[in-house]
Amino acid sequence: MSLHLLIKSLLRRKVVTVLLLVQLAMTLALLVNSLLLAMQTRDKLNEPTGLNLPQTLQVQLKPTTPDLRAYPLLGDLLERQMAAVRALPGVQAVAYANQGPVRQGGNNGNLYDADDEERTNIPTIPQYMVSPDFFAALGVSVVDGQLPVTPIAVDIDTPSPLVLTRSLAEKLFPGRSAIGLKTNRAPVAAVVEDFFGQSSATNPVYNSIQVSPLLGVDWGYALLINTSEGSTEQIRQQLPEVLRQVDANIEVFYVRTLEEQHQQLYRNEFGLATLLGILSGLMLLVAMVSSYSNAHFHALKQQQEIGIKRALGASKQLILLELLSENWLTTAVGASLGVLCALALNKVLASVISLEALNWWLPLLCSAVLLVCVTVATWYPARIATKVSPATATKTL
Repeated sequence: MSLHLLIKSLLRRKVVTVLLLVQLAMTLALLVNSLLLAMQTRDKLNEPTGLNLPQTLQVQLKPTTPDLRAYPLLGDLLERQMAAVRALPGVQAVAYANQGPVRQGGNNGNLYDADDEERTNIPTIPQYMVSPDFFAALGVSVVDGQLPVTPIAVDIDTPSPLVLTRSLAEKLFPGRSAIGLKTNRAPVAAVVEDFFGQSSATNPVYNSIQVSPLLGVDWGYALLINTSEGSTEQIRQQLPEVLRQVDANIEVFYVRTLEEQHQQLYRNEFGLATLLGILSGLMLLVAMVSSYSNAHFHALKQQQEIGIKRALGASKQLILLELLSENWLTTAVGASLGVLCALALNKVLASVISLEALNWWLPLLCSAVLLVCVTVATWYPARIATKVSPATATKTL
């Protein structure tokens, strides 16, 4: 059957054809973007973080009295809390930090080589103020230099030297060692392995750390605890009570493993991917039902014409191919419109969440899936139509 005749056949039922095309286009748009979001979320959850996620606990807490939220009482509170946590069986290291890793947003600022600001200025670099055991608590190893140890006294005029992650050091000081070189904040004392900081940062593994006392924690602070294998859950259950025994004037917001924090970070993307996936599955099912109904109704109306063709010598295979070809053409046109809808939906979603642009192969894959589903849905009514008897059809003339 020629393309001209196929188009002519479809135009005889314009309203049904247009509605089916719209349905196929919307189905493809949802299917493409839900699959893209699911793949992106999976990749983010599986990307290396440089951290021992299951065995590292993060406690987010805040003193409830103003005096405890500022130095020097804050420093005394932190030391007592860390000593109490350190005494728990299974705790390998504990440290405080103004903010934890694996999060969306936080305390950050720009950083650049003091001798080359114009070329090296990098915005949105997470800034951590931590205790010396911060690196042991996260299990981050030293690449170059020596980790600084901060004295008890606080000297505002002499800031603590910086510790940079490897990727950040290479970006600021390409081709040379960063140790001893000056930045706009402080000289570099050490370089450590990359670890995941903030998803909203310029680069998630760009992190700058200063081993320094916390001067104030109006927004709270974090305790990071490295636990031995098998003891994480037991320690998690004990932590709130242990911390309240040290000082009751604190509010414990949550106690999570960094693995849970990592999953929490992408909960919106995961939830939206699940929702779009369910909608895509339902739309695909509805498209199959619509294709089946359309093919079945069309085959019933075409019985006389099919009978005449059979009487003139047309084989069952040819009749079957003609009926399937109409549905294939409809699916091809609907899929083409669906690609445009998918691009538009992708832009809308990208304005709300972090979503990559569509690549060329994903619409092709989803179009192939749509074509297979429509073929399966229309196979049975097309097969029934081939069983029309030439003699029976001729009697209706």
